[in-house]
Amino acid sequence: MLKSIQLMLDNFEENNIEYCHWKSNEHIEDALRGDTDLDILFNPAQRTILEYTLCKSGLKRFRAMPLMQYNAIEDYIGFDKETAKIWHLHLHYRLSIGEKHLKGYTVPWTEYILSRRLLVDTTEGKIYCSSADDEFFLILVRMALKLRWRDYWKKIGKDDLLEIEWLKEHTSSSSVISVAEKMLNVSCACEIERLLQKNLNKKRQLYSLQKYLRAGMRRFTPYNRFTSWYRRTVRELYWLFGGIKRRMGMSSTKATRRVSPSGGTVVALLGCDGAGKSTTLAYLKKEFNKKIDVYSVYLGSGDGSSSLIRKPMKIIAKRVGGKGVGRTMEKELYEKKKKSIKARLYALSKIIWAVTLASEKRKKLKKITMARNNGLLVLVDRYPQIAVMGFSDGPLLTRYLNGKGFLKKISHWEYRIYKHAYENPPDLLVKLMVPTDIAIQRKPEMTVEEIENKKAAVRKIHTGKAEVEIDTSRDMKQSFGDVMQSIWEVI
Repeated sequence: MLKSIQLMLDNFEENNIEYCHWKSNEHIEDALRGDTDLDILFNPAQRTILEYTLCKSGLKRFRAMPLMQYNAIEDYIGFDKETAKIWHLHLHYRLSIGEKHLKGYTVPWTEYILSRRLLVDTTEGKIYCSSADDEFFLILVRMALKLRWRDYWKKIGKDDLLEIEWLKEHTSSSSVISVAEKMLNVSCACEIERLLQKNLNKKRQLYSLQKYLRAGMRRFTPYNRFTSWYRRTVRELYWLFGGIKRRMGMSSTKATRRVSPSGGTVVALLGCDGAGKSTTLAYLKKEFNKKIDVYSVYLGSGDGSSSLIRKPMKIIAKRVGGKGVGRTMEKELYEKKKKSIKARLYALSKIIWAVTLASEKRKKLKKITMARNNGLLVLVDRYPQIAVMGFSDGPLLTRYLNGKGFLKKISHWEYRIYKHAYENPPDLLVKLMVPTDIAIQRKPEMTVEEIENKKAAVRKIHTGKAEVEIDTSRDMKQSFGDVMQSIWEVI
């Protein structure tokens, strides 16, 4: 069991919180390890103390987007530093069940289910779960209500069949039927009794139960046939579009799932070569993106994403340029009065590069602001700075700031763009550092001087908001945990 989940359960006991994990108890161990969601039913009368307890346990509430919200269900996200995992608590005050993307029936069975909960001693630890009788009754009801016309020829899913077999071993037919009579009516109970005598494997075997349930549960839903169809269809299209965007890697500044009620958060990661910045960013995006909306953006000038205008310039620079050429030309431009044609061409190319790069950064900074205002977690690779000119994402044309004419105007225009990045700075600046010898091992093409200069430049950058320096020479999981912990504190 994750330590953060154990802490939450201990706090439930300390504050006498009535709860039970009410479904999928057959693989409750997976949920306690943070691999699947925790679906826990609570007493709505304890809402105030429950919210305090969850906050004390380190969980944070996230707000589902309107088309992803369901009645009496809230989303809480937890973080476990030891395993560098985030995990999801589905908080249920009442049971909202029914078709996928609708959950149109909210049933008043909370008190009954909580009164029959059992303390289960799993391989991961102890947790209160619903009784097997109640869970068996609920899974049959849920499966029947989820049926659509297109499901007629489909088989029951493997996970559902595994749960049914497990529940059969832990219940008796008479006790499940007794629950059905208590919760619903004799007609539904008789149909459930008929199903318990069958070998369930086809979804069409549940259509008859669905008909009885719809008749007996009308008082639990506000929808009719048309309104339920319309609302479900809109939700399903919204869910489908969001899923396609995520799977295709399409980045969007608009939220489609869950956002923080406190607003969005911008986190910028800086680091010298060999500090594991790309690996860390990839892990952060993958882990946070499991449950919340994440927008990632590259604000450097190297191998990351760039505008269409600058892409051919990058290709040319790689073929005819290089670090050696750049240093030679810079030295000639600064030290010699008479410049060669090659140096003049280099200076002109640098001006064009700097202008397109600054324009690109301005557009990306605007998108970052849009994403933050929409409540997203924004992960930024590198960040514009004015602490070190002409180096490490700083302005490139500062040599013309005290000049004359057009070049002076261009250099001041570029400088203002970089300076504006400080006016709406990231909420957290994460500086990834590593000993120089380890950086050289990871990036043998770099020199000691280059690594040291980069580290010194990163340490000089301050945006006026929270910042943290993390040593990434240790075990990767430990480094990921430290970075995620620093983000979790400001999110």
